[in-house]
Amino acid sequence: VGASMSRMTKNCVVCLAPKKVVFVSNEKIAEGGTRIWCELQQETLFDEYRIEGKDDTDRIFLEIITDNLARALKSIQLNVTSVKIRLTKKYTPCLTIEIVTACGNSNRIITHDVPAVVIPQRDWYEYEEPDMPQFDVSIYMPQLKVLRQVIDRMKNLSEHLIITADQKGNMTLKSLNDIVTVETHFKDLGNPVWSNDITDGKQKETCVEDDTAEARICIKKLAQLLQGQQINPSKIICNVLAEKAIHIYLVSEDVILQYYIPAAM
Repeated sequence: VGASMSRMTKNCVVCLAPKKVVFVSNEKIAEGGTRIWCELQQETLFDEYRIEGKDDTDRIFLEIITDNLARALKSIQLNVTSVKIRLTKKYTPCLTIEIVTACGNSNRIITHDVPAVVIPQRDWYEYEEPDMPQFDVSIYMPQLKVLRQVIDRMKNLSEHLIITADQKGNMTLKSLNDIVTVETHFKDLGNPVWSNDITDGKQKETCVEDDTAEARICIKKLAQLLQGQQINPSKIICNVLAEKAIHIYLVSEDVILQYYIPAAM
């Protein structure tokens, strides 16, 4: 996850909560920026976990440079016996990562201090989980490897990608310039069935079989997501908000990643 975030965004906010760890990046949507929400259950990461915040939610929000975190985590190799992550106060607040590795008959301790900025509680609302958007079409996407190959070829043709999808499991990816138009068609991808219960954070099931939706996005933003992925999702869902945005939902056994790309002007 650390490596994936470093390839998608320069800075992110890490939310440490009693039951989960979340990486958030909120670029200015009005200026064409993306929004990233990557959630991991803490029990899948840690054998022991303790956190104490300033209020009854026991949450801490930290802004970090993703490259710093990714470099620190690279030290975690196969011969690591333990990893301890603590919030410390040194020359600045830091996420201190202590890695113990086996070295012959002894242990070697490697310590990384990742500088962090503590986000004040008044600004926490900017990093809450985004609501599921009211999309027009929801569709499963092709396998990550296939999708990456298609987008890698198309991004050399144009700055933009037109995504069209319907409720019959059909998706078309189109890139065009003054000389050529290239389209890739996928059939029988399937369409997710979402809960009707809005209180669960799920999309209302309002789509009908004949619904078709299209959005034009910056192809480099989608390529950035696909090239940076190392979480091996079991499924990828694309929610299309006609002429407004696409909302991509990557799900694996341990990680949920949401990626919001606004429509290009």
